[in-house]
Amino acid sequence: MTKPPGVIAEIIAVVVSYGAATLLCGLLFVAAMNAPPFTGVTILFYRGLLALGVCGVLTAAILTLAAWRWPALPLGARDFAGAAITAVALNLCVFTLGPVTVDRSISVFMLSRFDRADRPLTLDDITGDFKDIYVGQWDQMRRRFGEQVASGNLEKSGDGYRLTPQGRAFMNTARLMARLFATDPRFVGLAP
Repeated sequence: MTKPPGVIAEIIAVVVSYGAATLLCGLLFVAAMNAPPFTGVTILFYRGLLALGVCGVLTAAILTLAAWRWPALPLGARDFAGAAITAVALNLCVFTLGPVTVDRSISVFMLSRFDRADRPLTLDDITGDFKDIYVGQWDQMRRRFGEQVASGNLEKSGDGYRLTPQGRAFMNTARLMARLFATDPRFVGLAP
């Protein structure tokens, strides 16, 4: 008869499994974000959610296979499910704080202009670059507009577009977040 593992061994096994799950999920996620069919999703955030969902399932499956292959591990299905869920949550945090911020941030654009400059820049220089490059050459308003139509927040109405019920629900959530976290109220229409 084998002696059951001690509490310390179980804690170490859980920590190792959560760390391995997070690393595995992250590696799968990076690979998926750069491979078909995920690259066909043009909105980065939605591509990430879809890829991360698939990677979470794959991570859970791989952990389950590992448990089946090595039955001496002091972990069960709940441990592996928890590790996979935690891995997805942590990777989602990294994704939204990293790539999504870099892809959408005006601050990142501004800092990149300073990074590439061969001389000190003024606020007027940066404002001009924003208008000429970000809004003009890169046509970022059209990109954002297209994303909102594609995601269902805007719909065609006559010669223009209007907010959909989904878009209205999003704005209600955005206003709630602005109030809870004291963000700039102007971005969500709470101030002129």
